[in-house]
Amino acid sequence: MTLPTRTKRRRTTTGPLVLLLALPGLLFLLLPILAVVPMSFTAGQVVEFPPEEWGLAAYRALFADPRWGQAIVFSLKVSAVAVVLSVVAAGFAAIGLSRLHMRGEALVTAVILAPLAMPVVVLALGTFQFFIQIQINGTLAGIALAHAVLGVPYVFLTVRAALSKLDMALVRSAMSLGAGTLDVLRWVYLPAILPALLSGALLVFVVSFDEVVVSLFLSGPGALTLPVKLLTEVQFNLSPTIMAVSALLLAVVVFAVVLGIVMFGVRRTVYRIAIKE
Repeated sequence: MTLPTRTKRRRTTTGPLVLLLALPGLLFLLLPILAVVPMSFTAGQVVEFPPEEWGLAAYRALFADPRWGQAIVFSLKVSAVAVVLSVVAAGFAAIGLSRLHMRGEALVTAVILAPLAMPVVVLALGTFQFFIQIQINGTLAGIALAHAVLGVPYVFLTVRAALSKLDMALVRSAMSLGAGTLDVLRWVYLPAILPALLSGALLVFVVSFDEVVVSLFLSGPGALTLPVKLLTEVQFNLSPTIMAVSALLLAVVVFAVVLGIVMFGVRRTVYRIAIKE
């Protein structure tokens, strides 16, 4: 009876200390990013911090330019398709490996997780050469497929962690009672891995929406994502509009993190963000 009490006390006393030690690093990472927000509210035509005059000119210019809107809509479409592809592929892969236990399981797992260890430039160059051969370079399907490859490891890891807590006796009981494969997937596996699928989908959406290297290699006329558009503007036309776009992207990331905390709790959300980084 005393062991749980001691464990609880230890977590309670060390929690503020850990937060105090992590606060300087957190501020070091956040303050340069948060500086984008006031710079986006400048009324002038020059990027400066702090702004001499405040206004919404950058946001008005952003929403008045249809090219920015097209890039945002295209990025949302790419991210949505990438989420669907990665969730389906990684979900079935995790379930299949958890049931088969074959000899090459470690090799298959290594192949699935390879995009995490492979340099993004190498992956982008290889994907570019392959997509040219099959003629899907510069298309929504090609960019979404490449983003899905990047997102599969995140969903796979979260689903595999959820499956490790699933009692396989439930699967055997369902099959002994006459449940088919689809019934087992629907009534046993899906409820167990649904939170992991949603968490992985949220993470894949953020990864896909923020991806610039792969998108830069695969972009083409009419297939320009928001990060690529942003990078192009930074190189050739540094204006307060870029700060407005950056502030909106920051708002999207904050919203995703808050949504993850509300859905899955603080610890799980921070852990998955740490895996991404």
